[in-house]
Amino acid sequence: MPLLALFSLSILWGSTFYLTKMLLPDFHPVSIVFFRCLFGAAALLPFFLWNKKKNDFKNLPALLLITLMSAGVPWTIMSLSIKNLDTTITSVLNATGPIIGMVISSLFLKIKIHKQEIISVFIGFTGIVLAFFAGSSTANEFKFSSAALFLFSVSVYSLSAVFVGKFLKDCSVYTLSFVSMIVGSVFSGFFMLGIEPMSHEALLNVKSFILFILLGMFNSGFGNVIFYYLVKSGGAIFALLIMYLMPFTTILLGVFLLQEPLAPGTLLALFFVLAGLFLSQRRKIK
Repeated sequence: MPLLALFSLSILWGSTFYLTKMLLPDFHPVSIVFFRCLFGAAALLPFFLWNKKKNDFKNLPALLLITLMSAGVPWTIMSLSIKNLDTTITSVLNATGPIIGMVISSLFLKIKIHKQEIISVFIGFTGIVLAFFAGSSTANEFKFSSAALFLFSVSVYSLSAVFVGKFLKDCSVYTLSFVSMIVGSVFSGFFMLGIEPMSHEALLNVKSFILFILLGMFNSGFGNVIFYYLVKSGGAIFALLIMYLMPFTTILLGVFLLQEPLAPGTLLALFFVLAGLFLSQRRKIK
């Protein structure tokens, strides 16, 4: 079940690139973060009201801080930095998430890391590096500051996943997801008011509204529910392996939907990623 959930989430989050690309002509990246969080919160509200538990809020400061780290801070920073980064560069930077999560879990939180988890993370990272070289025919220019910001956002996101598993184990996945969307809306909303205060006018466009339903309600709202389910069922490191699958989902969607070419090296890279995923779950399915 966790593996099925992981692949389902990879389809949702892998398609985020295309949905965001379609919204960029009419919205600033920060405005897209605000509305995707707002639409996500709207979708999750009935599930939150139905499934919330009193104990979900017993550690409110931790809940607010950790959920801010899971959506508001990383999504906003990513939206500002990604404009100056090639997609292949972001794939490699994004793939450091499981490694960061593993280091934080082991060194700072003293969480026991199984040997096969370490091996699976590095096998998957090998696949991402292979995909990078397979998809990069030329050296792409990028700003170091943008890369540093993006890497910081990945670190914050990875840290939040580890913290959920450590400090919010008893919190409902619906509460975690709903609060993430609300906190993300508030955080990104401050930036949006200063950058693009009249962005709501573009929502009158039917196409934009439908795109935000897909991006906000499904990719962000329900996608977060699946992610927190993965954290609770398979652990933070396993959940963060989604960062290895996302680039391939994006590539395959481009092949099937946009008839983009598929580099032969990409298939080899995908094999490494899938091998890493299988190894990460081998102990659990024996």
